[in-house]
Amino acid sequence: MPVGTVLGMMTLRDRYEDVAHARRFVAATLHDHPGRETAVLLTSELVTNSIVHGEGLVTVAVVSVCDGVRVEVGDGGSGTVPRPRIATDSAENGRGLFLVEHLADRWDHVRGAAGLTTWFELANGA
Repeated sequence: MPVGTVLGMMTLRDRYEDVAHARRFVAATLHDHPGRETAVLLTSELVTNSIVHGEGLVTVAVVSVCDGVRVEVGDGGSGTVPRPRIATDSAENGRGLFLVEHLADRWDHVRGAAGLTTWFELANGA
């Protein structure tokens, strides 16, 4: 559950075309935030991970926190723990959490009764 002021929330089916819906939603919600483009990219990565590795519906929440914004992406969960890996130059995937780790100011995941939520934060001066 988001901590802070919820700026917007949406629920998606776990379909690849929903990644574009999530990107547009975050871009519109953070229309004047300096980290908007980074937030859109990282949201795209987390939603894609939820579709590939998670189960059930995907939720996206944009939350105003004390010194920036947080984007939370939740799904029904899976048996894996989100962790960055280093993909080879020729790999077609495997860079999502690596990007999140390097571009976000903070990120983590929480496993609860409803599933898995992975989140990242960007400072207001991002």
